[in-house]
Amino acid sequence: MDISSMLMGASIASIAWIIFVPWSKLKRLKELDERTSE
Repeated sequence: MDISSMLMGASIASIAWIIFVPWSKLKRLKELDERTSE
């Protein structure tokens, strides 16, 4: 495995992580809001 493909994979993984983490936190916040509003 060459360095360029490793860097490509690392950048894709970090971008996916940056998108996934805030989205899962928002989802959890929405669930908490629904529970407290009932």
